[in-house]
Order: sequence, then C-alpha cells, then structure tokens
Amino acid sequence: MNDHAVSEAIGFIIIFGIMLSGIALVVLYGYPMLLAEQQNTNIRNMERNMIVLQNDLKGLTYKNVPFKETTLQVAGGTLSVHPEPGKGEGLKSRFIVEVNGTPLPAYFPGEIHYDSQDLEATISLENGAVNLIYWDFEKGSVMIAEPRWFYDEPTETFVMSFVTINSSDILSQTGIGSVKMKLVEQEQKINNSINSARITYVPDPTNNYKIAWKNYFSSPSLKMTEDNLTPSCPGCISFDLDPNVDTLVIKTYNVTVISL
Repeated sequence: MNDHAVSEAIGFIIIFGIMLSGIALVVLYGYPMLLAEQQNTNIRNMERNMIVLQNDLKGLTYKNVPFKETTLQVAGGTLSVHPEPGKGEGLKSRFIVEVNGTPLPAYFPGEIHYDSQDLEATISLENGAVNLIYWDFEKGSVMIAEPRWFYDEPTETFVMSFVTINSSDILSQTGIGSVKMKLVEQEQKINNSINSARITYVPDPTNNYKIAWKNYFSSPSLKMTEDNLTPSCPGCISFDLDPNVDTLVIKTYNVTVISL
C-alpha cells in the first residue's frame, strides 16, 4: 500500500531491457530469415526468366525466327554467357553421338548461366534445357524445363537437337537489361537405316549437370537404355537408343547472344 519504494529508474531499465531483447531477437533470427527468403525469391524469379529465355531459344531454332529480344530483371546474382571452348572462358561439357559404333564430332553447347550472389544456387540454359543446382545439398542437379528431343515410335525416328550458345564478347548482367539473341546457322543430318546409336554426356567439372541429363535420358518417352561407363570417360553417362530406331535425325543450331 506504500509507493515509497517505486523508482522510475527501475521501470525504465526494465522497459529498455525488453526493447533491447526484442531488437536482438529480430537481428539474430528475423533478419537472416528475411534475407534468405529474399534470396529464394530471386532464385525463383530467375527460374522463370530462364524458362522465358528457353522459349526465345525455341523461337529462334524451331520456328525460324532470326532475332529475339527479352527484357528481364536479374536480382541477387549475375547472369552471364559461357560460350563453347575456344571462344572465351567456355565450358567443357559436350555431347558425343555414336552411330553404328562410329563417333561423330562432339557437340559443345555452351550456356547462359546464373549464379546467386551467395553461391547457393546455379541455374543454366544448356542445350535447350534449364538445369538447377543447389550447392547446399549433395552434388546433383535437376532439370526444370526439358529440351526438344523426341522418339516417334510409329516411324521409328529419333530426333536430337543440339543448340550451341556463343557470344560476341564476354557478357554478364545484373539488374534490368535486355537479352538479345540471333540465329547464326542451322543444319540437319539424317542417318537412315542405323543399326545402333549411343549418346554420351561429358560434364564440365565445375558445372556438372550429369544427374539432370541422366534423369532426362531415362524418361520413358525417349526409351533409352543406360550403358556401362567406359574407363576412358570417368564421370560420363552413356545411353543407347532403342534398338528399333531406324532413322536418326540430328538438328544443330548456332545461336549468338549479342548483349545482356
């Protein structure tokens, strides 16, 4: 019933301590969660942007559109072009096709490549496919948008498409910019009455999308069978085409990225 022991200083200290505790909790737990959520949002946006660029690539290659331009926003990382080897800092990943036991010249696809700023994820547009790697997990990859390969069983025809991405200069982008691409050349080869055919994917050591391509080659629609890896190509994956395939059509496209 007596208020003589009540002190304003004690009340201020208690309230001030509660405020500091609240700020500390926000800084310690809340702010990192906000940053992580923002980074995840940036990665999801770049997945959609890569699918948009994949559609542009389809327009250039399959619809004979000579030029494509798309404006997009790159946030939380850097978008760059990794051309084929010999044209800048190119990637060494490649596809090797063997027809009747004879290997054809290797196809080096190059890629449009996104790295998040915290190196948490990598997204690439390689040979018409959009691949994703999360580096926090065991080394692996997933294909979030497939390329345009198909097996027409009634006509026993298998169609492969190889898209090479190059650039006129070393290109990279952050923020809002335009991605301009043009089709340089295209070619189609038809192998009739084949006895056997095999596709081998040789991954780049620093950007390994082997798991993504392995899952794609194993899809029921392509009817491929995985072959044993040869000692001369460690880390590669090889798949044999269905024995009933009689005609193999190989379409190659050369696309140049003019600017990012």
